[in-house]
Parts: sequence; C-alpha cells; structure tokens
Amino acid sequence: MIDPTRSTDRRDFLKLGGGAVVGGALLSGAAGTGVASAALKRGAAASTTLTIGVSTDPQTLDPEKGQATRANETLKNTYAQWVRYAIKDTGKGYLRADLTKPVAGEAFESLQVLDGGKRIRAKLREVTLPSGQPLTADDFIWRVQRSIELKLGALFIWNTMGITKLSQLKKISKQEVEITLPRPSAILGPLLRDQDAGLLDTSIVKKNSTSKDPWGSDWVSRNAAPTGAYLIDSYNPGSRLVLKANPRYWGPKPYYQTVVLQVIPSPDDRVLLLRQGDIDIAADLSAEASTRLKGVSGVRVISADTIAQDFFAFVQDKPPFNNVKLRQAVAYAIPYEQLVKTVLRGEAKMAKGVWPRNSVWFQDNPWPYRTNPAQAKKLLGEGGQPNGFSFDCEISQADADAQALAIPVQTALREVGITMNIKTLAASKFQENLGKRSMQAWIGSNFGSFVDDPYYHCFLWFDTKAVINWFKYSSPVVDKAVQGLASTTDTNTRRRLAGQIQRQLNQDVPLISLGEPNFLLPMRDDLTGFLYEPDGLMTYRHFRPKS
Repeated sequence: MIDPTRSTDRRDFLKLGGGAVVGGALLSGAAGTGVASAALKRGAAASTTLTIGVSTDPQTLDPEKGQATRANETLKNTYAQWVRYAIKDTGKGYLRADLTKPVAGEAFESLQVLDGGKRIRAKLREVTLPSGQPLTADDFIWRVQRSIELKLGALFIWNTMGITKLSQLKKISKQEVEITLPRPSAILGPLLRDQDAGLLDTSIVKKNSTSKDPWGSDWVSRNAAPTGAYLIDSYNPGSRLVLKANPRYWGPKPYYQTVVLQVIPSPDDRVLLLRQGDIDIAADLSAEASTRLKGVSGVRVISADTIAQDFFAFVQDKPPFNNVKLRQAVAYAIPYEQLVKTVLRGEAKMAKGVWPRNSVWFQDNPWPYRTNPAQAKKLLGEGGQPNGFSFDCEISQADADAQALAIPVQTALREVGITMNIKTLAASKFQENLGKRSMQAWIGSNFGSFVDDPYYHCFLWFDTKAVINWFKYSSPVVDKAVQGLASTTDTNTRRRLAGQIQRQLNQDVPLISLGEPNFLLPMRDDLTGFLYEPDGLMTYRHFRPKS
C-alpha cells in the first residue's frame, strides 16, 4: 500500500517477484439450510476441506455487483486481484495486512510510475487462466471497459483512481498497458486490490454473452468466471457453495483444496455446530453470539481492531432530520458507554466523532456529544420541537447487532421525549430503501471503507455526489475539501483537509457512530492462518491446520 504518512509523488520502477525495487516502492515482491446435514464434516485437522457456516448465499458472483459481505468475500476468493496487501504476523494468533509497506503483485507483475504518478505502466504476469487462455493486457483493458459500459459498482473503483474513459488505457505490448490519470492517485495500490475490480476470465464471459446481455452480466452473476485461488465446484442456492482450488492459480497454493460455504440461517445453529466441531468457522455472527463462544473448549475467537462503525444514520432531505439541531439533540441522548459495554460486549471502541478512531487519518477534534439528556432537551427546543418528535428507524432483519443496538437507543430517546419507531425489514428491502434514500433514519452495523484514506472515505460516503451517500448529506465545506484531496498526494495537505472534513462532519452529524466494533471470528482452535485486511473479508487460501 502507498504509505499514508508520506508523499507518493515519486518516479519509481517497481518489480514484483524478485524484490528489486528502486526508491520508495508502490509494489513489493510476492506473487442446505438448517442444522441437519450429513455432509457437514470438518476438515481442519484431518483433511483438505474447510467448512464455513454462513448465514446466506452470496448475492452475486459478478465482481461488478459486489455490495453485501457474503458476495464480496466470495468474490475476493474466486477472482484474482491485480495486487494484494503485504502481510505481517501480529503475534496474536492471526495475520494482518501491513499497510506501512507497498502492495504486492498478483495479476500485475510490475508497475512503472511516470510523470509524477500521472502515467502508470503495468506489466501483466505471463500466466494461464482457467479457460486455458493466457493473461494479457487485453484482459485488463476489457475488464475496465466492462465496468464503464455496465455502469455498476466496480466503476466506483476506476473512477476513484481517475479512470473515467477507455481512451485513458493504451496497450503497449501483449503484456503491458499504460494508464493515463488526470492526477496522481494516493491510493492506487489499495484500489487495484479491491475484489470488485477483480480479474474475470474474459473468454468465458464472452462465450456466455448475448446480444441482449453483451457483457454476460446475468450469466456471470449466477455462474462466475473466476481466476483466483478458488473456482466454483458446485452451487446449490439456499444450501451450499463448494469451492475447489484452481490448479492454474499462480500464487501461493492454498492448503485446503475444497472450501464449503454451508448456508445455516440460524446463528444459534452455527454456534452449536462450531462447538460440536462440525464446522471450522462460524461466520456472520453478532457480537453477542461471538463473545458467548469465548472460553468454549475447542473454539477460539479472533478479535481484531477495525475502522468499521455501527451507524445510526439520518436522511436529511426530509423532516425531521433536515434540521441539524434535532440531529444534535439525538446525539446527546445516546448512551454510548452502555452500548459498547453491554450490546457490543466490550469488543468495540466508543466513538469520538463521525470519523473512525482506528483510522490513521483520525484527528482528535472536539466531539461534544457525550450522553447529556439535559442538553438533548435544550436542543429540541432550539430545533422547534420542545415536546419532542416521532420518527421511523429502519433496520435489516439480517443485522443482529443493529437490532440489539436499536432497543437501548429507543429507550434513551424516549427519556428525552423522542419516539423512535423501529421498522425491521427483510434484508433485500432494507438495501432497496438505502438505495432510494427513502428512510427517515436507519441503523446498520459494521459499515466502513475498504481503504483507509480520506478521499476514498468521503468519495464513498460524504461528498454530495458520493456513491453511497445514503444520508442525502451535502456540505460545501466537505465537497471543497474532497476536491482538494483528489488533486494532491502531499501528506501534510491531505491531513489538513481531512481535519477540516472531520470538524464539519462532527458539527453536521449526518450519522452517529454507536460504536466501532472489533472484527470477531469464532473458529476451531486447531485452525490457523486467519488474515485480517481492512475490508473485513476472509482470505481462504491462508487457512491451514496448526499441525
């Protein structure tokens, strides 16, 4: 990763695989539902099968459409990324992305940074894809073109990087492509690592495209066109997805040749099966369910600091939360310490602002919103609602932590005269309403940015035209600072602009962070190799038995 603490305006030639690097590098070297299932067999210590209990199917197998966690994790493990993070051992029983070091290559072999970062020359590895076709520069160009034409989620990644049109890409040779950017990107490496920008097997997609679906979107969503460490072996929606190791994968070979994602909707059932040793990992559990597994024989719970947050968010183009005084009143009523200690079981940090505290860009700006019911009532009066008001707060029925957080929040608001009506929706309906910005307010857990960078974070959430500005938030101060971040790689300037944004967000309160949860992963204690990266998604190829 580009070191966020220093300037990246450099001219370097960077070689992957040999460790030969001149100057400060951008790249470094490395290349059925329910409980009952006779097929649930653990393989952590005795076989080459890894079994993970999950709450639901991946919502898509197309990187262009990745949004939800289960889909993104599947995409990460089945599609090769252009680069990947360097890794360090935490000494706490798990691995972690080393964000102080340059990214390592995966599909890219080397990058040459030219013109102060405005031109990037990328060389692709000479490897064979699952289709039997060689990886070439044409695959990268086609991959970007597909995003531009489909105008779906992955386009955000290329746009954030500065790629908005195909003419910015030029094929230099069979294995080389040159990218022209309008400005240097301080986060080029992390963006190229994102699973939603992953490499598709071009020839497979083309064979399954039609005149009505020229980019094979429908087919890929259901079947995938993988290039990564794992391929799709079989898929029975609602029951299980079985992955098999890709024999043509050029990176480090995974220990587990088979990974079974067993759909077990009930969290209690996932907990039980893990305790019994019938599954290796229990994914998608709430903080409450995960912490209950601490100290259980045969189980250990990984706990890793994150930049994730539990959002209590306000949609600001409609009453009552188009009134900043009322948003501030709510902020003073929240029982922050209680939420972290009880609902989140102490596995979280208490917020000190809208910006996550674990971010390397966090600045300890004034955050006045400590629990203060008297101040909340005062602000209700200043906001024209001295007797309080009523609003609806929507929550996904698939989000156990959000449901648990909502109850004490509702109680605390009632004590200052505010009535919060909790509306629990099906996950698909909740996601639809987020996209429409049709809510008054909503609570969701474990939201965060896959890249710890102020421009990325704001381009994603807080700019007026941000991709997932689900708050309808708009601030000229923030927008101007975001544009400044987009046009500079100077660390001091970026830190100053990040501070401006954080102070404005704390004043405007587009959302309240109810807590900053640790990443919790319960798994069998004879399993090792968990890697935590900023996206909070598991990388299956690193897992192996301790023995």
